[in-house]
Amino acid sequence: MPHAKGGRMEAEMKKRLITILVTSLFMIAATGAFLWKINDMSNKLEEKDAQITNEEKDLVSTQDSKAADAVNDYDVIPLYLSGDRKNVVTTRHPSKKDIYNVKNSLKAEETLTDVKGRAGVYEPDTALWAYNPYGTNNSSLYVYFNTNISCYCRCTISVKDAKIPDFTRTLQSQAENGVTKEHEYQVTGLVQGKTNFIILNFYNSSDELVNTVTYKIDMPKSGMGSQTIIKNGNEHGKNKISNGLYVVFSDGVSKKVKTTRIVTNRTIRNGRTVTRRVKKNGYKKIKNYAILLYDNSGVLRGEIPLDGYCGRNIQMLYNGIAYACADNKIALVNPLGQVTKVYKINGYKQSGEFAYDGFGNFYAIATPNKKKSVKKSCIIKLELESGKTSMALDMNILLSTVYKQAVKNGGRENPDWIDLNSVQVTGTNQLLVSSQALSSIFKVNNVNSLMPKVDYIISDKSIWNGFKGLKKKVLTKTQEESEATEAPDTQEIVSILEDTSKPSGPFASQAGQNAVLYEKPSSLGEGQYYLSMLNNNSGLKALDNNKSYYYRYLVDEAARTYMRTDTISFAKTDDEGNIAKSDDVFVYCNAGKNKFMEADSKGKLIKEFTIDRNLYRVYKYDWKEFWFV
Repeated sequence: MPHAKGGRMEAEMKKRLITILVTSLFMIAATGAFLWKINDMSNKLEEKDAQITNEEKDLVSTQDSKAADAVNDYDVIPLYLSGDRKNVVTTRHPSKKDIYNVKNSLKAEETLTDVKGRAGVYEPDTALWAYNPYGTNNSSLYVYFNTNISCYCRCTISVKDAKIPDFTRTLQSQAENGVTKEHEYQVTGLVQGKTNFIILNFYNSSDELVNTVTYKIDMPKSGMGSQTIIKNGNEHGKNKISNGLYVVFSDGVSKKVKTTRIVTNRTIRNGRTVTRRVKKNGYKKIKNYAILLYDNSGVLRGEIPLDGYCGRNIQMLYNGIAYACADNKIALVNPLGQVTKVYKINGYKQSGEFAYDGFGNFYAIATPNKKKSVKKSCIIKLELESGKTSMALDMNILLSTVYKQAVKNGGRENPDWIDLNSVQVTGTNQLLVSSQALSSIFKVNNVNSLMPKVDYIISDKSIWNGFKGLKKKVLTKTQEESEATEAPDTQEIVSILEDTSKPSGPFASQAGQNAVLYEKPSSLGEGQYYLSMLNNNSGLKALDNNKSYYYRYLVDEAARTYMRTDTISFAKTDDEGNIAKSDDVFVYCNAGKNKFMEADSKGKLIKEFTIDRNLYRVYKYDWKEFWFV
């Protein structure tokens, strides 16, 4: 009996072990299947992201076919801007001043609201369309409609032109989770002077395509003389080019326009004076200014008209964008194109870039309106809540000894003794300002007070030999962490820095720099920051080597030192221009040659563009969380 009992226990133990083994194998298999599924889902998401990224490259060479060629004419809904079949709301904008008038912009919004209220429900195939209703983007349409289910909209703009790639983006909705039943967008990217096919693809929250609607419209030509396609070279390493639109700040283009005026003619007939009022035709030259947006193929995808003067930068702010729409105005525009606020700068003309301090204030480079004012010598403060403008910093007073010496040497006929071109906010009442004429960057404390103070100067010390007090404030150079990486020679990009004169220190400081950028990553210690710029290599202490550079410094305020950490050299531009690094690429504006380019992290050319006007600066933005997702 004990033996039988032991046998039963042994059999039971084996049974349990087999059960445990089978269960373990099942769990391992289930876990493996789960991990395989997760990996498969991850791969599919990566493939989808790669496909979207590829679609949004805006390069003909990366697109298999044109969406316009696959459109069935029977499925296309035509849009008309005029004539008996007109079905697009149009708004007249007599002048640029009318565009940048908040009351006029509000009237345009009220018109759209009124049309929406009168017509009932708008669906994807009966959407409400309006051509550039607010006047702020000549390459855009406004659209409004509702869908039966919550979804998001991915829009493709296609034209039957082999040189123009399809332009595809997911439109940014105001819904928190990205999907919505109510859709209202500014559709930008339309090609002026071409027949545009607008293909709206609708996806549900599971990313499943649920509907497609196609519209067609003949877009008017640019009335501002902007190039539809700018000259661009073949891309080198097409996958390296970053996604986004180049934002071009440039001089205006003059255009002859017909004019008619009423004149009074007086003649004597039979001893009597006869007065007649007659029309007299003539021509006058006007200059059109605009911020231009070009894609990676050099196709114009956005044209933001300005009321004279083109600034040097654009600022994302309050779910909108802010930019100088005139030399004495900054406009705030929402994603639909509506002008929600215009800030007037009283007593000054804006003369360069502006910076936001994060607390409701803009700081802008400016010139007082008074006669014989020194150009670009002041920083003004614009309070966004009140609209009040005040002098924040007058460099003529702060550097009075230098100013007096400049007047003595050059007289008042030479009013650009300092030539400020960059302003960056580094803290409360603290600014970095860049002087091109002095090849110096100033850190100024106690801004907005009666006694601002130069904390330190970043420049070559020998520039300040004649000014003992200021020379003491020049930071000390320290040795570079590593040698700059050599890049292959190309037509526009050359190798590392080659000094032809001996610098006073371990490296040559910037000369005639532009577009200074302050960066404070969390990885740096207290009082440390990065400072990048375009070193134009012109003016004081310029090297005689026909090159300009991307410079990046590590500044240590506590140690009173600065170190050059990055150097890439480019073809020279003496004045204006900028260089910005993002996503391991450089965007460089060679203002002197009216060119801009994109280069990889080593400085190797990816693509170059040439435009028909004098350039100031060029940036690149993907416009996500504004127009696109």
